[in-house]
Amino acid sequence: MRVRGTNGRAKGLLAAAAAIAIIIASGAAGAQDKTVWDGVYTEEQATRGETAYEQECATCHLADLLGDGIAPALTGAAFDFRWSDLSVGDMYVAIRATMPQGAPASLSPQGYSDIVAYMLQRNDFPAGDMELPTEEEALNMITITSQAP
Repeated sequence: MRVRGTNGRAKGLLAAAAAIAIIIASGAAGAQDKTVWDGVYTEEQATRGETAYEQECATCHLADLLGDGIAPALTGAAFDFRWSDLSVGDMYVAIRATMPQGAPASLSPQGYSDIVAYMLQRNDFPAGDMELPTEEEALNMITITSQAP
């Protein structure tokens, strides 16, 4: 038995849901196109990150970010090998979950984001007008690529 008037409403709701899904998917696809070459941090943020890095990371990864043999290098080929084609969110989460050694997740979200900005700067990715965010979802939309697009 068919209830009168519901078929048209159901078709309208289905069409609206499909339109919303297309809008969301196209927005996500556009956001996924953002890379570290798009200026995703500011110079000021990288400067804060350098200070935090010196306090929290340089003991193991050294002041020049080249590592000490046990702690890996955070620049150059080692950086590219580890992070290329992953998201900034992947890097942020990995650092937050494991560093500093002996006290993981002990920094503020902003502190970790600032350190990531400093690492991007030291790997010659350009600065921009907006700070690197602290939200994982936004960081996951930024891809690390070794080559400029």
